[in-house]
This record gives sequence, C-alpha cells and structure tokens, in this order.
Amino acid sequence: MRIGIIGAGNIGGTLTRRLSALGHEVVVSNSRGPQTLEDLARRTGATVALAAVAAEGAELVIVTIPERAIPSCRPHPRRRPHPARRSSTPATTTRSETGGSPRSRTA
Repeated sequence: MRIGIIGAGNIGGTLTRRLSALGHEVVVSNSRGPQTLEDLARRTGATVALAAVAAEGAELVIVTIPERAIPSCRPHPRRRPHPARRSSTPATTTRSETGGSPRSRTA
C-alpha cells in the first residue's frame, strides 16, 4: 500500500519505521523540508518529499502534526475536491463539553 505521512516527529517517525518494515511504500514529509529527513529515509527505505507530494497518489494519508499547527494548514491552491468525493453532510471536529479529545461527527 502507498502511504503518505505528513509530520515526521515522534509519531510520524515511528509510523514511518513500522510501516516501511511491513513492506509498505511510505512517503514522508515534514515542515522543515525533505533534506532534514535523509537519515530516516536511509534507515527505513521511505521516500521523502514535500507534504503535497506525500499525499498525492497515496492510498492512505496520515497527518501527525501538532494541533497548534492546524490553523496554518491551507489547501493547495490548484487542488479542488473531486466531485465524487464531496459529501452532502460535512464532517466537523468538535471537543466534548468536558474538554475531551476531538471526535468526528456529521453536522
């Protein structure tokens, strides 16, 4: 399976190592650029790329970035959702009344 991982910190790096060891084709990216991931790529056989390239063509995309970085994420200006993938019921992420972890729900 081709897997794109955006974020190569503790979680993303561990997933890159484990999924590569299982034989998956892993493309990994981070905010500092591909050159900072050369050691991880050498040890795992993963491919390093920019985030847009890591997600492109992947069967599964895993995003492991800090929550504080989410507001700075912007969709690629030339990319538009595929019409067949648009949902008539948008999904949102909310926090419970007690401040628990995010959960997905439909609006």
